[in-house]
Amino acid sequence: MKVLHLIHETSFGGVESAAENLRLSLGSGATAPNDAGIRYRVGALGGAGPDLEVVHADVVGRGVNSPRAALRLLREIRRERPDVLITSLWRVVALGLAARVLSPRTRWVVWAHNSRYSNRADALVHRLALARADEVWSDSEASWEGLVRPERARVRADGTHRIIKPEAAPIAEPGAAGRPGPEELLRLVYWGRLARPKRLDLAIDLVAELERTRPGGARLTIIGPDAGARADLVARVERLGLGGSVEFAPAADRAGIAAAAARAHAFVQLSDFEGFAMSAHEALALGLVCVVTPVGDLVADTHDGVDSIHHHGDIADTARRLLDVMDDPEEHGRLAAAARAAADGGFVDSFAQACRDLAGRTE
Repeated sequence: MKVLHLIHETSFGGVESAAENLRLSLGSGATAPNDAGIRYRVGALGGAGPDLEVVHADVVGRGVNSPRAALRLLREIRRERPDVLITSLWRVVALGLAARVLSPRTRWVVWAHNSRYSNRADALVHRLALARADEVWSDSEASWEGLVRPERARVRADGTHRIIKPEAAPIAEPGAAGRPGPEELLRLVYWGRLARPKRLDLAIDLVAELERTRPGGARLTIIGPDAGARADLVARVERLGLGGSVEFAPAADRAGIAAAAARAHAFVQLSDFEGFAMSAHEALALGLVCVVTPVGDLVADTHDGVDSIHHHGDIADTARRLLDVMDDPEEHGRLAAAARAAADGGFVDSFAQACRDLAGRTE
């Protein structure tokens, strides 16, 4: 069975990380034939430099806004005539509408990865597509409840819906840096896009509070491409006098993230909203102490004080709770073990079964 998955770019992001996991399990990156009976391929509108590439796509265009890139993917659909076409994010969802003409027997899936629209074009394309796709998948309960379910009701869509929660290929073997030693900095890390909804300003405020409590004792490394928030974040660091405590690192490949995670003691993501929250799930799988806001699928997948530390709005309280965990070897070990267990999900098998079910439908 041929499955073609269209995405925006091969660079940093949760969609891209999930696509690479599928490629390594079911596609050209697999080291042995898979038992699922699927030949999975990835097509991307745009590529990334080798240092930023997260997924090794089988077909790559010249950029997310390039008409030539869109035409290249449409030609691939016509040539390949996949059994299942999966479109993730709005620019390639628009191509799914055209694929109805180019390959009418192909089953088409719109896979929603956000709980809110990013712009008007995103909303328009999805409203057209949700009523026409053979199936709609949500990557999380949050994207289902926040976007897909109300939009399906708006357009009176009655097709099949599934929740397929993505997972990235493991960044590294589980086992983070553990607890800081008596004279060691508490090293925090975040990887992901530098976008305003990620509320990295709060992560910086957390470092300021840790510095107030234990001067010179904490450092935050922020890894990822700028999505509109970097200038304000740099200004905030300077205003708070945290130049030696906050590092802005460029976007990195999987090996670079693995290296940063191996040096870190805790992962911080205090977003206003999320869908699946891929980076946080990756950090959980490594056994990092994760300081997160309970939003998106983190509401269901994490439990405050059990496998993570939930931030409820009080930076001073969150800083105190983090330090308490780091000061207690038994509590730290228990929370890290629970974090690893919380991240286990069975994504590839669920994805493969959903594709088989859809391809086998006769109506």
